[in-house]
Order: sequence, then structure tokens, then C-alpha cells
Amino acid sequence: MRWKLWAKWEEVVGPTIAKNAEPVGFQRGVLYVWVRNSTWMQQMSFMGNHIRDTINQKFEKNFVKYIKFTLDRREVPSADQQGFREMIQKIAPEDDND
Repeated sequence: MRWKLWAKWEEVVGPTIAKNAEPVGFQRGVLYVWVRNSTWMQQMSFMGNHIRDTINQKFEKNFVKYIKFTLDRREVPSADQQGFREMIQKIAPEDDND
């Protein structure tokens, strides 16, 4: 499933950003995105609203209310991993053709 998510993530943000940022969690409308370093953190902060709007337009209106960028994957809340799995399923549904 991870590769399917990567393919869709790259479709949303483009190949350069996809190599430097990865969605790692979702809770209560907040999408957590890990970024490679502080330079990318600053770059992504300028692009957050556009990425959010693109996700919501492609997949479900107002699903992502805010994007939080992090350099530390441990900062991602683990309480609502079901919500993150549901988001992944909407973005990249599993099928028998893969």
C-alpha cells in the first residue's frame, strides 16, 4: 500500500517534493508530513495551503483542514492511525490488479 500512496502523493505534489516530503499521519483533519531537512521545511511551509487544497479537490472536500510539517516522525500522534489508513484508502484504494 505504501507504494500506491507514494504514487498518488507524487501526483499531488510532483516528483521533487515527493522525494523530500512524505505523509506520515492524519488526525482530526490534520495531515502530518515529514520533510527531509529544515530547508525543505521552510519551502513546504509556503506550499502547505496549495497542497491541502489540491488534496481536497482531488479526493474529498475539506478532508484535510491543515498540514503540519515535521522533521521528526516521532512527533506524529499515533492515536488515530485508523483515520490515516482511511485517508490512504481514499487516495490509493487497493485493488487486485497490483
